[in-house]
Amino acid sequence: MFSRFERYIAFRYLRSKRKEFFISIITVISVLGVAISVVVLDITLAVMTGFERELQAKLVDANAHIVVRRYGGDLVEYREPLAIVRGVAGVRAAYPFTYNQAMISSEHGARGILVRGVSEDQEPLEKLRKFAAPGVEVEDLFAPAESVIARPDGSEDTVKFPPIIVGEALRERMSLDRGDLVTLFAPSFTASPQGLTPKLRRFAVLGHYRSGLVEYESGLAYTSLADAQHFFGMGNAVTGIEVSVGDLFRAPQIAQAILEALGGPRSGLYVTDWTEQNKPLWDAIRLEKRVYFIVLLLLTLVASFSIVSTLVMVVMEKTKDIAILKSMGASDFTVLRIFLLQGATIGAVGVVLGTIMGYLGCIALREYGFKIDERVFSLDTVPVEIVPENMLTVAAAALLITALTGLYPAYRASKLRPADALRFE
Repeated sequence: MFSRFERYIAFRYLRSKRKEFFISIITVISVLGVAISVVVLDITLAVMTGFERELQAKLVDANAHIVVRRYGGDLVEYREPLAIVRGVAGVRAAYPFTYNQAMISSEHGARGILVRGVSEDQEPLEKLRKFAAPGVEVEDLFAPAESVIARPDGSEDTVKFPPIIVGEALRERMSLDRGDLVTLFAPSFTASPQGLTPKLRRFAVLGHYRSGLVEYESGLAYTSLADAQHFFGMGNAVTGIEVSVGDLFRAPQIAQAILEALGGPRSGLYVTDWTEQNKPLWDAIRLEKRVYFIVLLLLTLVASFSIVSTLVMVVMEKTKDIAILKSMGASDFTVLRIFLLQGATIGAVGVVLGTIMGYLGCIALREYGFKIDERVFSLDTVPVEIVPENMLTVAAAALLITALTGLYPAYRASKLRPADALRFE
């Protein structure tokens, strides 16, 4: 791309001489400026990608990969669709679930929550077991919990109640412990001699879970599918069918295959995958990453201004040399390429140095960790995800910027006239 002559002159101008020591210092500062901006960009994108992946993992674990529901209400005859879904290629597991609003009340207060009915299939139990607190056996969710009740006469009686697992945030806010009794109110009424009364039932707290998502922990509780159907008066109906797939990133294609297997939109069913369920969140995260990338890329632009000043000073210092080169037959384009190569070399050294430092910084941050408030971020250390494509994008963008900033001084050098340059020599 560049001739040997152009490379020789460009690299010769980069080497330090005693009388050009100041220019060499500016060159070093230019290289370090570009390197630092690349380091900041690489580490920032790695941390943001790490947070995105952690949030993605938590949301996918807390929810299903794919959900099948019926337009306008519950899924009454769900066994046939369930069998069809289980036969679709790529489906690892499928199971029914219920999802209802309720109000939970104890002696320490009341608040609105969502109650999820869990089936006895292995997949939902594994998910719940992953988040359950130590000592909580999720299989006990399907057996009545015994609790001792004090009678008015002072005697005690053992009564069985349906169990419920609450989130850690809800447990802390309502001061709930294992074995405590809570009252759930359904958003429906039953007829009685006193008129319409709210439907309620007492549940025994089996334990708590911690998902790392405070909004889930404070407003989502789990009980067995049968107890949820009975309490909310659903009969044999379910809210829908949850599906787990083998390849998470093929969920949209598998969801489309499930819909087609069920008969398409005419079946009255609709299918959503995890990317659609949280689409506004993923869109917001992607937009935030782009904004951060653009803003931080301005650091590289600012650092590149020092390359401009370096080349301008070199042009001023080498005015006589440029005049001699042109007198010997060097064209304007040759001079332009010499100074472009010099600026690109400064930028390339800074980008390579910054990429190496950024990569090592990401590894150090990932290995040794940076402590953060676990209750605020649901993580105890800063997550770091090194994505080679991100680092290559940063390097390419930085190289382009540094190359473009060298155009002006290179152009000025190429337009220098030998007679004007040698007039005062």
